[in-house]
Amino acid sequence: MIDTASAIRPGIWIALICLVLLAVLAVVAMRDARRKKQKAAERKEVVEKAMAGVPPADSNEIDVLWGEALKGIETLQTQLKDEIKTLEDRLAAEREEVHTKTEALKNLARQNRVPITLYELYEGMRHYGRKSREAQRADLDWHGKIGVTQIDVVETVQVQPGYEIYFTLEDQSFLLVGAHHRYSRLSFIELSLFDQSDACLVTVRVRPDQRGAQLIADAVISMKSGPWIQTLLACRAKMDVRHREVSLLAEHRDV
Repeated sequence: MIDTASAIRPGIWIALICLVLLAVLAVVAMRDARRKKQKAAERKEVVEKAMAGVPPADSNEIDVLWGEALKGIETLQTQLKDEIKTLEDRLAAEREEVHTKTEALKNLARQNRVPITLYELYEGMRHYGRKSREAQRADLDWHGKIGVTQIDVVETVQVQPGYEIYFTLEDQSFLLVGAHHRYSRLSFIELSLFDQSDACLVTVRVRPDQRGAQLIADAVISMKSGPWIQTLLACRAKMDVRHREVSLLAEHRDV
């Protein structure tokens, strides 16, 4: 018998030992799984009894209920964290999209000369209320060429003085608010255009030259999309035509 055992190769011994260890591990795993399954069934039974209104019989059942409650809280916290993270990511993506669209609108506004358009409208109408009726009628004829049909100006005396100009452009009511900022080394005018529901459509800042004929600098601060853009662009086109007519008449008089 000893000779037979000694005749077995070492590799076979190692294989046999591994098989025995695997068998032991399998038995332990099965017992552990059976124990976990049994405990899970016991916990389920305790929870079902508690849900049915049966009070816990001993401290063990109380511990089980507390453990299940803590697990539920942890699961809920994890779900809430995941939902909050998802919401934060979605809001961040939406903010980035809004920022991108806003910057694109601002660039579009500067390319289509929205700041100078608002400035020319403002300068052309802000002294309307101080003029005589005859001059006002002449102004209405002049502004009527670009689609403006009604003008009402209110001078403001706030911290930053300026004017509130109510006007109708292509049968749409607008309010153009100007605030004059004057500092020791810098001065500019902030212009905001509102629709009839008091929603701010666009805000620009312009810095005219000393004569007020041209802009030294301009910037679009905020802007919303909407059909008003087409209305203002159409107004800009009519203003260009009007400027061209004035230039041609001036050239004709000089000949």
